[in-house]
Amino acid sequence: MSQNISFNIYVMSYQRPNIHFTEKLLEYCTYVVREEEAEDYKKNGHNNLLVIPTGEVSDFVSTFFWIIENTNEDVIAIVDDDVKYFMYRTIDCINIKSDEEGKILVSQELERIAQLIVDLDIGIAYPPMSKALYAYDREFNFLGVPGQFRIVNKKRFKATYNPKDDARGDIDICMQEILKNRICLREMYFLPNAFQDKILGEEEYDSRKEHYDYVYALMNKWGKYFDYDFKKNIAKIKIAR
Repeated sequence: MSQNISFNIYVMSYQRPNIHFTEKLLEYCTYVVREEEAEDYKKNGHNNLLVIPTGEVSDFVSTFFWIIENTNEDVIAIVDDDVKYFMYRTIDCINIKSDEEGKILVSQELERIAQLIVDLDIGIAYPPMSKALYAYDREFNFLGVPGQFRIVNKKRFKATYNPKDDARGDIDICMQEILKNRICLREMYFLPNAFQDKILGEEEYDSRKEHYDYVYALMNKWGKYFDYDFKKNIAKIKIAR
């Protein structure tokens, strides 16, 4: 990062004090946990914590915005806590080892993307959800559903949080940024691979009905610019570029 730009990596975690996945892949990071769980995280060896006071967050999105508003750095990476490895994707997929050299490499990639959005004056960057080789056709594109980390340039980021908005979520954040900033940066070559199955300690937070309610809320809010393939379970941001 530029000398005058501060940066840190935050790992958002909930009900997983005994899980040490993402932090084993990074050179440095701060875990963000709720106050009522902080002691359990400390007992399980998570030493670098940012603690959210009781009652200030209720879901992923409120936690995401709380981190942005309660950290001092100019640019931050917010990473999910269930990443099992990072990888490069071009003509093949190459997993990055979780040794010391790999940790430095992963952290430097996050720093590189952070520097890019500062240089380009963009509010947010993220990887895609799809890890398929056929989905890679360029190093960067400018919209799409985000994967397991988000890098936020606070000076430029314009999306807001409304607890009464049923469409609040990752996709809505991206749609807001496209509306207000006209662009997101989605890098396609450096990807986190998260666990697909339920992990020990994870709360059963979602049901099919809740998921469909969220999808319909997005469709109602964003109209023709958002669609969802219910057969394939794929969200589609439909903005011409």
